[in-house]
Amino acid sequence: MKTPLKAFMTGSPIAIEADASALGALDLMIEHGIRHLPVVDPERRVLGVLSFDDLRAAFPQPISLKAPPPVAERPFMGELPVGEVMTYAPVTASADLPLEEAAELLTERRIGCLPVLDAEGRLEGIITETDMLQALATLLFTQRTGRPPRRVRGEPGLADTLRREHGRLLRRLGDYEQHEREITEHRRDEPLDGAEQGAEATEAQFTAELAGLAVHRLRALEHALERADAGKLGRCESCGGVIPAARLRALPSTTLCIRCARRAES
Repeated sequence: MKTPLKAFMTGSPIAIEADASALGALDLMIEHGIRHLPVVDPERRVLGVLSFDDLRAAFPQPISLKAPPPVAERPFMGELPVGEVMTYAPVTASADLPLEEAAELLTERRIGCLPVLDAEGRLEGIITETDMLQALATLLFTQRTGRPPRRVRGEPGLADTLRREHGRLLRRLGDYEQHEREITEHRRDEPLDGAEQGAEATEAQFTAELAGLAVHRLRALEHALERADAGKLGRCESCGGVIPAARLRALPSTTLCIRCARRAES
């Protein structure tokens, strides 16, 4: 039995309308860590696809998916609408299309994604090159072991990742504290000349700074894990939307998505 596309597509994908600003589309890509946006009409019928490469070719300034353009540059990026940059009438697929045929379409047409349409022709999902790699890895693993991987999609392991980092930092902090004790004992037991005292003082200060950074990160991780235990990790406290996993890895204690954080700062 052939694997249907639906098994690996992203359902209910983030989309944008053709009259939205291209700069707003870039903000959406950065916020959600994605490279493709289906462009739809108010009925969710697909009009086109906008890719990060399209935006990079359209904007005169260099852009990145890691951070939004600086505030000072944004007024000079214009009000370019998505409809002037997107690819019109993109290749689409149905959810029951075999995965193999979807891969052939992506390869033959040299495109980065396929919008997936429901029976009424409205946007149901999207499958990207990254999804295809995930599918390949999963199918190869299943073929080799006779069972599917424990986790196939999504970010259900984010809390586990943060817990492991918390454990590593606790051990590292213990190492820093042990090193500080050793320096203190060495100063007490061994007479040091001026140069040696200066070197040890510098090393002690550096160790203390590392310990301070570790403590700050530990507090952020503990806050994130408390939210995970309460079922709130990854949910914006302001708008109720999703906080991308990449943002939570960088800022575990954040409770706001990028858009709400930017609104709060302004």
